[in-house]
Amino acid sequence: MQKKLFKHGGSYAVDLPISFVRELNPKTVTIERQQDKIVIAPRRELDTIEQDPEFKTFVAALLQDAMRRPSKLRDVKEVWDKEWGDLLKDVPHGED
Repeated sequence: MQKKLFKHGGSYAVDLPISFVRELNPKTVTIERQQDKIVIAPRRELDTIEQDPEFKTFVAALLQDAMRRPSKLRDVKEVWDKEWGDLLKDVPHGED
């Protein structure tokens, strides 16, 4: 299927087939650039932040900052409070 991009505000948009969108629940997609193509796919429940292309750059920046300023690092017990526990109570967690 071939579609033409059109201006929409300050960006470009593309019309997707209604059959594609109707089946989406929630109505969220991932857009990924792969070499010479753009892939638009329904967001899956298993998609994670680690799959974001910028995640490695973000983690590397955190690591560099921690190495430059180790005195700013804190033990998790010093900064964790009830609010964090409530916020993350339904997030599955493993041993790591």
